Amino acid sequence: MLVKLDQTHRELVHRIRSHAEGWLADKGTDQYRRGVNPEAVRRSIDHQIDTGAFVGWCVDGQIVAIVALIEADAELWTPQEVKEPQTYISRLLVAEHQHGKGYGAALLDAVGEQGRERGDRWIRLNCWTTNTRLHAYYEAHGFEHVRTVDIPGRMSGALFQRALRTGYSPRGGAR
Repeated sequence: MLVKLDQTHRELVHRIRSHAEGWLADKGTDQYRRGVNPEAVRRSIDHQIDTGAFVGWCVDGQIVAIVALIEADAELWTPQEVKEPQTYISRLLVAEHQHGKGYGAALLDAVGEQGRERGDRWIRLNCWTTNTRLHAYYEAHGFEHVRTVDIPGRMSGALFQRALRTGYSPRGGAR
C-alpha cells in the first residue's frame, strides 16, 4: 500500500539510504562512493522529508521501499520536457532484507498510477550514470533510456522515462 511519509519517518529514510550505500558497494558499483558530499545529501534528504516529498510502500505495517516525488531537474531535461505533465522520482530505495521481493517495482507502479490518474504523461527519473545494473532494472520495468547527460560534478545523468497512458497496466510487482 502506498503511504505518505512525514517527519516522523526521518530516521527511517536515513537508515534506508545508509543501507543502500553498503548494499550498492557490495554489488561493486561506485554509486554513492564518489562525487557526493554526505552532509549535502543529508540536507537534501531532510529538505525532501520536510516538504513531504517522500512516499513509501507499506507491507504488513512495515515500510519496505521509499521514493521522493520531486520536480524535474531542469539541468538535465530540456525546457520542453520539464513542462510536460510528469511524475518525477528520486531516491528509489528498498529497505534492508527486502530486496528481490518486488517492492520497488510495486512502488514504481503505484506512483505511476497516481500520476496517470492526475493526467501525467510520464514517470521520469535521473540515475547514477555508471550503474548499468540500475539502468537494466528500470528498463526491465518499462522505462526507456532517453539519454545520458554529462555535467561536471553531477553523477546522476542517466535519464529514463516510462509512458503513463490510459489503459496502461503495470507489469508484475508485489501488491
